[in-house]
Amino acid sequence: MDDQPPELLEESAEDLYENAPCGYISTLPNGVIVKANQTFLTWLGRAREELLSGVRFQELLSVGGKIFYETHFAPLLQMQGFINEVQLEVRTREGVFLPVLVNTVQRRDAAGRSVVNRITLFNISDRKKYEQELVLARRKAEQAARARSDFLSMVSHEIRTPMNAIIGIASLLQKTELSPQQEKYVRILGSSSENLLGLLNHILDFSKIDAGKVTLEQRSFDLRQLVYGTLFALSARAEEKNLSVIAEIDEQVPEYLVGDPVKLGQVLTNLVGNAIKFTELGAVTVGLRVREQSQDAVSLDFAVTDTGIGIAENRLGRIFEEFTQADSSIGMKYGGTGLGLSISQKLVELQGGRICVKSTQGQGSTFYFTLRMKPGQASEVEEPAENPASTQSLQGLRILVAEDNDINVFMLSQFLKKWGADFDVVGDGRQAVQRIQEADYDLVLMDVRMPELDGYDATRAIRALRPGEHFARIPIIAVTASTRLGLEHRAQAAGFTDFLGKPYKPAALAAKLVQHSGWKQAAKALAGAPTEPSAPGAVGPAFSLLPLRRIVDEDPQAIIELSALTLSGCEQYKVGFQKALEAGDREAFEYQAHKILPTVELLQAQTLRAAVQAGRAALADASGTPDHLASALQAIHRELDAIISALKAEARRA
Repeated sequence: MDDQPPELLEESAEDLYENAPCGYISTLPNGVIVKANQTFLTWLGRAREELLSGVRFQELLSVGGKIFYETHFAPLLQMQGFINEVQLEVRTREGVFLPVLVNTVQRRDAAGRSVVNRITLFNISDRKKYEQELVLARRKAEQAARARSDFLSMVSHEIRTPMNAIIGIASLLQKTELSPQQEKYVRILGSSSENLLGLLNHILDFSKIDAGKVTLEQRSFDLRQLVYGTLFALSARAEEKNLSVIAEIDEQVPEYLVGDPVKLGQVLTNLVGNAIKFTELGAVTVGLRVREQSQDAVSLDFAVTDTGIGIAENRLGRIFEEFTQADSSIGMKYGGTGLGLSISQKLVELQGGRICVKSTQGQGSTFYFTLRMKPGQASEVEEPAENPASTQSLQGLRILVAEDNDINVFMLSQFLKKWGADFDVVGDGRQAVQRIQEADYDLVLMDVRMPELDGYDATRAIRALRPGEHFARIPIIAVTASTRLGLEHRAQAAGFTDFLGKPYKPAALAAKLVQHSGWKQAAKALAGAPTEPSAPGAVGPAFSLLPLRRIVDEDPQAIIELSALTLSGCEQYKVGFQKALEAGDREAFEYQAHKILPTVELLQAQTLRAAVQAGRAALADASGTPDHLASALQAIHRELDAIISALKAEARRA
């Protein structure tokens, strides 16, 4: 090459410039093109003489590109002397816009004045095409995910509706006089329905986790009680196989921790349940020990060990994949979907850990993981309970039941009769709207899927009835077998007061009814009428500060700060509601009602919620009098004053 003539080297460099895979142009500072290579000319379909006759680079750009060039590109280039990887579009002779990636370097003279801009352009048409294909593929994937969600919702409803009846009937049968053989059949019925519900829940849990819709709760819980409760719940299955179930918990493990006990319990239930399923002789052991401990956090090692069939070494890497089991024969012999371990892995990962496994085929397996959690404190456990004290307020309660399934109606009727409630049943939404206008009900249980008029439309129709505020305030509880994500929000938009999923336990239904049974007492107070004495436990506390304490882990300083913020907000709500009601401004009232909703939810302020609903109804009623509006304002102020007083006391105690 050293012997090659200079003219050939020059020709070679020029050829490389002209036919490079990218476009090269040079422009004056004002954008006039003074040089362009053949590649760029070919892209545009223009002759060199045409392009070098005073055409400016910005004139080749799209309308948006021209604006960007004048307002951003040129000033930035002048300021810093270069610009890298800016996407623009240049117009060809045929009027087609070609996407290009632009890199520009500005050459300056000795005095620092701009002389020429050297621009390199890369054709990114293929990349844009791939991006469009990716967007299209993403849309198709999202559509497929929505279709899967809809399918799961439909299947869930169709399965859970008869399951609700099966579980309810089994519960009722257990409370009747049965022969030994009948008791055996009822136990089998209950066990089978619970297994089927567990199978369905696995599929639905996986769908929720896969959609990224699962969040972690953070509250204090008793870890030992969680472990012992899990083992107790599974002990019957172990006893059937004569297996020992052992808990080995390090004494250094704190009694109370902060975390999500429900999801941790689900992981332990899956792991221990699997261990029992795949073990015929020996024992299942749950081990829990401290790895590291400080004043602020503790790292705990969890291990579930069995003496079962074990897992082949070449299968260990795949057992956490969804719909996968260690061997195809396992599903035939032991059953299951192959989702339990996948769900458990995802739940542990949400909590910052990862499940690992050690196993020897024919000797047993150990599944283990480590979680880091904060120390917690003893806190009151709030669980619905069906007992005479909690259901006493349901005696004489007038309930309208809208349900089109005869078996569900029979099962529900047995519970309502047992609690002393007075109820009527209709089979579709139209009948519900008609019947509620003919009788004075205290509460409505509304199935969301019915013929003629579904529960959503029926509830909207009831809320729109006039005259008076009764129909706007009567509690309507959505009862549905659907577990579709976001259903609760749709129920609230339709006007439902609360949401109850099937299959429900009697205690959960009773708790919902008790929670909403005292609304008429609040309504009478708003109207200035004397209130009737309520049965003991009929209406719970107007609000609770317990969630406020839990959300800050009982930290005294945090309690003071959160109480002060909440207190300040309540003072502002008082002024806002007063202005809105005195001016009769429905839009301003709705704005305040929307702002106060997080506070109502945080403090579980049901009476305040009822007062706000009454204020909304008073504004919506065209015949509403100033006295009526003043009464509503008085009720809202009374509840806010009570909360403010309690928050001040809470801050002093902290």
